[in-house]
Amino acid sequence: MRVLITAGGTGGHIMPAVAIAEAIRDKAPGTEILFVGTDRGMEERIARLNDLAFIPVQAQGIKGKSLASIGKALVVNVKAFLTALSIVRGFKPRWVIGTGGYVTGMVVLAGRLLGCSCAIQEQNSIPGLTNRILSRFSRRVFLAFPDRQGRFGKAKTLLTGNPLRKELASCERTQGNGYLLILGGSLGASSINHAAVKALGILKEEGLGVQVIHQCGSHDVRWVTDAYARMGIEARVKEFIDDMAAVYRGAGLVVSRCGGITLSELSAVGLAAIMIPFPHATDDHQTANAEYVAQRGGGWIIADSELTPERLAFEIRTRLSDEEGLQNASLYMRRMGLGAGADAIAREILSV
Repeated sequence: MRVLITAGGTGGHIMPAVAIAEAIRDKAPGTEILFVGTDRGMEERIARLNDLAFIPVQAQGIKGKSLASIGKALVVNVKAFLTALSIVRGFKPRWVIGTGGYVTGMVVLAGRLLGCSCAIQEQNSIPGLTNRILSRFSRRVFLAFPDRQGRFGKAKTLLTGNPLRKELASCERTQGNGYLLILGGSLGASSINHAAVKALGILKEEGLGVQVIHQCGSHDVRWVTDAYARMGIEARVKEFIDDMAAVYRGAGLVVSRCGGITLSELSAVGLAAIMIPFPHATDDHQTANAEYVAQRGGGWIIADSELTPERLAFEIRTRLSDEEGLQNASLYMRRMGLGAGADAIAREILSV
């Protein structure tokens, strides 16, 4: 059996593709898998690290661009589609699976025209433009969150949760209260970084000592490190965290953005979160993700526009002082199963 998996642009699209490939190989070791992504380097590096054959395709997005830029992008994408046709024709996969990014549009459509079974996987509560279009040509639509807006046809959708790598999907937390984990995203989130540093200063002045691991991105790493040191706060500051499973194991509470993959990782581990949605996410999907989790008891929301050091300090103090409430929220987060998708998707692909 041959399976072509396509994703591009961000880790939020690429890592689910890798997780699906990993699960398929575990269940059917003889399966041939080809990863098709953009030519910008990130996909190829990750594919090679995971022993996946890789072919790059140049593709560009059109949403929010000027008319001149849209014209150039259309030319690039026509070429990408022709390249995708050649790749699919040569590889002859039974399935073409897209997990997001503009490149998936050309590749999944090429697969459909050449008679392959096609599937897409959506990581967030509100689907992106590419997946909304591709769902019309797909045999299966794998969802992490329920399709509450009815964007996809019910007959083809399966609520599986997001696919995560094995080391995250099977991660178990250590016993004890754990430290506070602050995640501003791999590129950093300035509003979270500034509010968190000042909030922890407030808590220290009140006599509440909190151990911290803070991922703050390269831009803020120096001043965040210096600020904690000046205040005498025990904090490990990271520009980027490579081994998230190891960090999740020792955490007790998380402050984070609300991308679908981040929340799915927290669900797999069973970590409650103070969620601060990125206000400029496409279609405000991070707020929708956070609301889904909060409604089911797995966390608490602070809008970015309402994020102040005082508000964040209050939330941290409240959650850490209520051990039973925090444990219950962590249990509810795990029960949502937002990160259980890899095995379910692999079983469905291999059974059809």
